[in-house]
Amino acid sequence: MAHHPVDGEQQGAIRVPFCPESLYHLMGDKLYFTAHESVEVTAEMIQGLPTLYFFSSNIPECYASFCDDFGPLDISMVMRFCEQVRGKVHHPLLARRRVIFYTLTEPEYVTNSVMLLCCYLMLHEGFTPEDAFARFDRISGLPLLHYRDATYEPPTFHLSILDCLKGLRRAMDLAWFDPRTFDVPQYCSLYESPQHDINALSPSFVAFACPKDKPDSASGEARPPAVHVPHFAKLGVTDTVRLNEGGHYADRAFEEAGLKHHVLEFDDCTCPPARIVRRFLDICDSAKGAVAVHCLAGLGRTGTLVACHMIKHSGFTAREAIGYLRLMRPGSVIGCQQHFLQMVEGCQWRGNEPLLSREALQRARSMGRVLGARPASAMEPPRRGSGSSGDAVDGPCDASETSPGPSPQPDEWITEAEGGRDASVLCIAGPVAKGGDAVGPDGECAGRPASADRELARRIAQDVRLASGRRGRELRQMDGMMDAKVPGPGGGGEAG
Repeated sequence: MAHHPVDGEQQGAIRVPFCPESLYHLMGDKLYFTAHESVEVTAEMIQGLPTLYFFSSNIPECYASFCDDFGPLDISMVMRFCEQVRGKVHHPLLARRRVIFYTLTEPEYVTNSVMLLCCYLMLHEGFTPEDAFARFDRISGLPLLHYRDATYEPPTFHLSILDCLKGLRRAMDLAWFDPRTFDVPQYCSLYESPQHDINALSPSFVAFACPKDKPDSASGEARPPAVHVPHFAKLGVTDTVRLNEGGHYADRAFEEAGLKHHVLEFDDCTCPPARIVRRFLDICDSAKGAVAVHCLAGLGRTGTLVACHMIKHSGFTAREAIGYLRLMRPGSVIGCQQHFLQMVEGCQWRGNEPLLSREALQRARSMGRVLGARPASAMEPPRRGSGSSGDAVDGPCDASETSPGPSPQPDEWITEAEGGRDASVLCIAGPVAKGGDAVGPDGECAGRPASADRELARRIAQDVRLASGRRGRELRQMDGMMDAKVPGPGGGGEAG
């Protein structure tokens, strides 16, 4: 369903300044975004502005890095967040109130919040990727970061929020992903389990970490091929491909289970030779079902070859492919492989073989800095919570203290203080500007408190930047504040 701009949305191209504590209009006269600096002022605003409904989420804080990587959050987190927002925006008891999502001003939290809110607008409100991101791109000075790969090397490739959104949108257009039917519990049960680490990427591809016959020293668990076979059967897998060195398990184990098993070894953290790309695509063309691919961690080499197929056969750009793969399997595609895929995107093909010049490959080597050399800091990253062996111990779906779990029922949402775990500041004394954009006639941030109030807010907020996981006591003190502010079915109103 196409999105039709409402109120101020047609003015999305107009630049407005970023000011902490101001409201930024996202959709209709309903959904707004703000970033704040302390929990104390948030509490004051919740008490002082009963006609606005403030809520937040701990999900933007939940990215668990492998190395020095950052984002995006995986698709299960996206789905959970969207359900939280949808529960507020469309709840009948909030029909007459503006709904404001708030987060901390730390760039990591702002970036993840923007990505998640864009996903909500795209998946549930019919926005295109470009229109969703435009709601934030117009905010000059908004502290957004680029996403980066899972290495300890200096980043040489910057992935944007829009890249990820466009990759997800293309997957939706191809019917690879449907938010109405996506099974979050199944995703979490397969991903980063001690005995297997599996992600279904599309109807044609499954990515997984290397099976191992012997227990890993970090997890204490083996990941034998036999454990994978029943899951592969449910996912329609007919072929398996090993890209890393052998010796972790017997190749015949998959063959004895009735699967065709293929070996296409190439070095860790490098780009695949053209012959490997050709052989991989030939295997995919001849497979009667889905192809399950693994390297050591199932991230770099695995994601790169799957992305080659996505680019050649499904119309993805390199950036869209990387963005989508990292949503489905965080950490996918690293180092020079990112630049290699950009070259694959623009190259000519002879059948299934990419025609890349030596100069182009050398450029990928120099841009990625790790092709052909394998320093310890640049090796394909281990799974999160693991030792150097690349075995998973835990992951985002297992983080019971940081992930929100199943979304509560709507009545629970309304009766709980949804300030959540993202402490923040909201300083709005005047009405929201027309169309919801937080900008005044002279370019100042609209809705900011008077000078004396601003100074008071600064004093209250001074030295109170609380890190993630250390705000529980303050937020528990805020619990119940929202209860008294929630109207009955016939009550409420609008600010401004």
